Amino acid sequence: MLYRVKQFYRAITATISFEDKEWIENFLSLEEQKLFFSLRVYEQKHCLEVAKLLDKWTEGKDEMIRLGLLHDIGKIKYPLNPIEKSIIVLLDKFTRGKVKKLEGIKMVKCYYEHPHIGCDLLVRIQQYDPSFLECINLHHDYQNAELTEDLVLLVKADNLC
Repeated sequence: MLYRVKQFYRAITATISFEDKEWIENFLSLEEQKLFFSLRVYEQKHCLEVAKLLDKWTEGKDEMIRLGLLHDIGKIKYPLNPIEKSIIVLLDKFTRGKVKKLEGIKMVKCYYEHPHIGCDLLVRIQQYDPSFLECINLHHDYQNAELTEDLVLLVKADNLC
């Protein structure tokens, strides 16, 4: 629970510095940047932290950095403020995922469907390696997937940030 309190605090105080923006621009195309900067600032910061952790773990592998930056891009379709996100995270935990059945609610759609939405958005702007899209699509639903090294690293970084 303390982790969730810290996560909420980080969300409401999140900022993207000029240096952060420059770093992001080094890895994303203009179209990808347009999508990325459409995310809420706290989501941008989270993706930046994931990307920087992947950068460290993979010694600057550009595709992994891009994966970290774009893994939650589907959240632009149903953006949540930090309070809404906290509510859905807690509902998911306390209902053991049963809240997923309420798929008509914006919070539920964002929380559970953002990986698929992200893949759809990215496919429309350029060609991606299928394994790249698969990592985005499966980063929250990987239990029954074939675990590639990239997917394992993305899931670990996502869970730590």
